[in-house]
Amino acid sequence: MPMQDTEKKLEAFTDTIIAQAIEEAHGITEELRRKQEELIKNAEAEIAEETERYQKAAVAEIKAAEEHRISAQRNKNKHAILEYREACAVETYKEVADRIKQFTASDEYLSHLKKLLKKAIDALGYGFSAEVYLREEDMHFADELLASVSGVSLAFCEGDFSLGGLRLVCPSMGKRIDMSFDTALNDMIGHFTELTGLNIGE
Repeated sequence: MPMQDTEKKLEAFTDTIIAQAIEEAHGITEELRRKQEELIKNAEAEIAEETERYQKAAVAEIKAAEEHRISAQRNKNKHAILEYREACAVETYKEVADRIKQFTASDEYLSHLKKLLKKAIDALGYGFSAEVYLREEDMHFADELLASVSGVSLAFCEGDFSLGGLRLVCPSMGKRIDMSFDTALNDMIGHFTELTGLNIGE
């Protein structure tokens, strides 16, 4: 049985830090959309010009050559947009990761971890044993986090993520609740095309 609770993983997106980060990323996407529209407009103009020339051409060889050139130009433009979108996704990841880093260095972070832990425990109920995974830098919060909840038996372990948040694993239930910033950010970037509107039509 997979130890994954997708419903609770998606709830991580509603956490304040990710919501704020996505809001900041939206400012970037407006500029990306404008540049994408320019690329597509130029590509369509080039294709229209080539099509007009093609329609006026009477020789079959010219027709074949023009069709090939139009197809090559279209593919070239799509490739340029794909490269641009990839670069924007990388830049957005860096900016959001920096924003998260600032948050995890603030005094509000411990309070946020306590809320995440309570939310994870509430999702599974009480009277169970579980492991709570934190990033290495947050292990010193273990005692305070443990003291903030009751009715469960928790063991704190170092997780394999680096941005922050937590993961709660309950082997007896076969449940894993992922509230790490790493997973939330990776999922956001994985859906970068939908979030930004930087898609490429056929």
